[in-house]
Amino acid sequence: MSDVEFERMLAALLPSPGVTSLTLTEFPEGDDQLARLLESAIRLGKKQCTRLEEIHLPTGRMAATGAFFKDVRVEDGGDVLRLVFGN
Repeated sequence: MSDVEFERMLAALLPSPGVTSLTLTEFPEGDDQLARLLESAIRLGKKQCTRLEEIHLPTGRMAATGAFFKDVRVEDGGDVLRLVFGN
């Protein structure tokens, strides 16, 4: 999935009342691309007054979250990437 496709999907999803999650079964190939995707999720969430509260992803990909995501809870998500937004 390209960055543009991901941003379009989030723009259609957010804002929504209560807790909303987006689950992706296909991952960006490299950690740089995954980090950009996560940064986009945070930026678009803020723009829509919706906070990215949790990131669930495979343990082996957690290094991509880096210090930038220290305010977001990161958990093992098995084989999927799940982004949890709340108001």
